[in-house]
Amino acid sequence: MTARSGANAGQNGTNGDNASSAGHGRNGSAPAPEGSEILTSREARAFLRIGRTKLHEMTRRQIIPAYRIGEGRTSSLRYLRSDLLGWLVRQRVSR
Repeated sequence: MTARSGANAGQNGTNGDNASSAGHGRNGSAPAPEGSEILTSREARAFLRIGRTKLHEMTRRQIIPAYRIGEGRTSSLRYLRSDLLGWLVRQRVSR
């Protein structure tokens, strides 16, 4: 998902969770596997409903999988929605 700007930013109160994952690549790249929408850190936080510090800590401790884009100080992280959902399901509390 690319950054939204202008009149479309936050339209209808969405946070990007309803973006198409029908195989369209980002910026001309190869498409992600079916059902594996690529999320930015902000989108991953919104999906999990956690804060920036918590996401950073969980990523650093390799509790949730992340993918590094770029190298060095200018690199950024991406998350697969399917990875996050799988992790979340495994965290289900049993009685």
